[in-house]
Amino acid sequence: MDALTETLAKLSQLDGPPGYEDEVRKFIAREAGKYTTEVETDVIGNVYATVHGDSGAQKIVVDAHMDEVGFIIKYIEPRGFLRFEPLGGIDARILPGKRVKIKGANGPLRGTLGSKPPHILSAEESNKVPLLSDLFIDIGANTDEEARAFGAAVGSIATFEEPFHELGNGSRILGKAFDDRAGCTVGLAVLEALSKNKPHMNVVFAFTAQEELGMRGADVAMNHVRPDVGIALETTVAADVPDAKQRDWITALGSGASIRVLDSSMIAQRPMVEYLRKTAEKNGIAYQLQLARAGGTDAAKIHLWGTGVPTGLISTPCRYLHGPSCLLSTDDLRSVMKLTEAAIRGIESKEQFMM
Repeated sequence: MDALTETLAKLSQLDGPPGYEDEVRKFIAREAGKYTTEVETDVIGNVYATVHGDSGAQKIVVDAHMDEVGFIIKYIEPRGFLRFEPLGGIDARILPGKRVKIKGANGPLRGTLGSKPPHILSAEESNKVPLLSDLFIDIGANTDEEARAFGAAVGSIATFEEPFHELGNGSRILGKAFDDRAGCTVGLAVLEALSKNKPHMNVVFAFTAQEELGMRGADVAMNHVRPDVGIALETTVAADVPDAKQRDWITALGSGASIRVLDSSMIAQRPMVEYLRKTAEKNGIAYQLQLARAGGTDAAKIHLWGTGVPTGLISTPCRYLHGPSCLLSTDDLRSVMKLTEAAIRGIESKEQFMM
């Protein structure tokens, strides 16, 4: 396991749904502190790490969000089952039988996501897509009193529990929370590289909170950083699976870093897309262009800050996003890292991206 994969493995196993990114924030602040003395946090829980360039003028913000999708307990049934609300977009169809970890008052609680057994469903119920409100978490309690004695409480947060695995020869990896711990991993790696060999512009790495609930941390971060140029690091949908038409893949594993052209929240500035594409080609970095009908990222907040910020979005393709078992290519992850560093080093001012 190389250093990049090892960092992602560590970040993946931390728990940090929106608003509860504490474990991730502490890890990132500690790691960032190895490469710069300028590490700070803000009220919403963002982490900033700054590397000064040799121009001493304009700033690039490099953004990656720390949070993962998760759950918050809203009600304890009389028989000890836990009802929940999602924190972020989660597909109810994938949930029954998945393991979760709850931050209980007495330490971690393990449980499974449950639903009404298919054996007793009516014909009408069998043909319906399950709703999140139909699901519950089973922690093995018999009563609400016992559930509370175990440490469960209204307001407790829960995340998927999934070990980290290397698959095959290690070129594919499996684990939870790759969205967007993959982006955080790349951010830390590029921060280390820039600390050893300064870029032209000043660079502020913003590791943001609450992206999965409307890019809230990015809103705060842009007011703090006031960037001239933006690069968002994300993890994105790879739909290259059986029965999906190739024209609908969005991205594919093993085809390189994704350069976003558009999604539902941003049409990427054309000079920036072209710059990233040419940078990848010049440096022999595998890449693919991405056009998505849906979805939004922190780039939506960055490019609209102030009077507008030229913003690029570079993503690592990932299958089964927002589920307990994400799967990505370490080759793609390295391509994202290489493209991000090369792009930063080639930016001299925001004026090179004027329309």
